[in-house]
Amino acid sequence: MKEENTDFEIDSKSKALMEKWQRQADSLKKQHPKWNAEKIQEEMKKRIIRDAEAAFSTKSGKEYIKEVNAHLKEIEDARNRAIDGIMTYMGKTSPEAVGTVLFELDCGCIRACAVSNEGSPMGEMIMVSGKKVEEDYECSVCKDDGGADPERCISKAIIWPGEEADMPSEELRLAIGKKVFGDDYSVDDI
Repeated sequence: MKEENTDFEIDSKSKALMEKWQRQADSLKKQHPKWNAEKIQEEMKKRIIRDAEAAFSTKSGKEYIKEVNAHLKEIEDARNRAIDGIMTYMGKTSPEAVGTVLFELDCGCIRACAVSNEGSPMGEMIMVSGKKVEEDYECSVCKDDGGADPERCISKAIIWPGEEADMPSEELRLAIGKKVFGDDYSVDDI
């Protein structure tokens, strides 16, 4: 059985492995409820690479791993460029903001909004596509739900512009984080 994707085909063995990784990620979320999405992603990345190296120990398998790692780097670079673009935009449209709230979605899109010293939104919530944008392009998943389904949010963060010395105090950052994300926001999430 093969399942079609726009970029590659997934056979039943690979699909079973992906389901195993999803179960492991869900288990990590339950075992470590205080962990943020980034910590869970890092742990899962280690597990996926370990499983892949064991499964693809042949020469062609090693080439495949190189391709996968190169693809992961491309995705990470695209994400970093998107965040840099968001920060530049927020700096121009809301220069008095102390930070920018990011909601990263499972489709790769990012919702963002500037935030004030009081933890209140400033200006509009913007959406940046996680996929290559073409003329009249809109993410089909976000088109259906407006990117507002909290179940699809895989990572939440506040980005503080400038150098570390320019940031608000840890106490203020924590207060803003709790106002934006709720009481379970912690210093580890800063």
